[in-house]
Amino acid sequence: MRDYRFPFDAKHLTALVALAWLASFAHEFVHHLNGAFVCGEAGRMSLSLFALANACEPGWPWTTAAGPLLSYASMWLGMALVLRSRWTWWGMALVIANKPVLRLLTAAMGGGDEGVLFDLLSPVAGRWWATACVAALSLPPLWVCYRMLAPRRRPGVFAAALLLPMLPILPVPFLDRAWYGEWIGGGASLPAGFGVPWSVWAVEIAVAAALIVASLAMPRRVDRPRHA
Repeated sequence: MRDYRFPFDAKHLTALVALAWLASFAHEFVHHLNGAFVCGEAGRMSLSLFALANACEPGWPWTTAAGPLLSYASMWLGMALVLRSRWTWWGMALVIANKPVLRLLTAAMGGGDEGVLFDLLSPVAGRWWATACVAALSLPPLWVCYRMLAPRRRPGVFAAALLLPMLPILPVPFLDRAWYGEWIGGGASLPAGFGVPWSVWAVEIAVAAALIVASLAMPRRVDRPRHA
């Protein structure tokens, strides 16, 4: 049985929040990048939203699928790191940062990218197909991370590891709509690079710097969980 003790000190939590923030941005940026490829020009993007260029509709399913593909690939990469018992924290962090539980809940409620895509295939049962797909892709990484934790207080530690890094990020979509809603809707003009406001780039660079600083402060070792 695995016996990994998940750290909740300031440097690890800071790195986890930063990684979750950057994972969200990467998810949206892949939507945005794929949209630029399909449409022939970049649309508009903010902290958590994107819009295709000039109402470019024909290729939108591909742009919608791009974000989840990156998120699930990151989760499964994290699972692989955990299974190899190397860089265990980073493996767990990759799984947590890509919000598997939130993706599952959103799909079950009929929303999210997966819900949109499966509604194209089956408008009646799309929600349930989406939920089944998300469960199949999300639950294995979650289960591997759960089993890696030390048995003592495992459920509470696992819940805290999933929840705590999400709390600072939950208000972002609401703030994003307030700050950049007109930009995304095409009703405002902002200085931007590749369709992303420079103010958004500045935020992402600052978060990446926080991740680097926090990671450099972590113990320089490869995690090797003990076996009971």
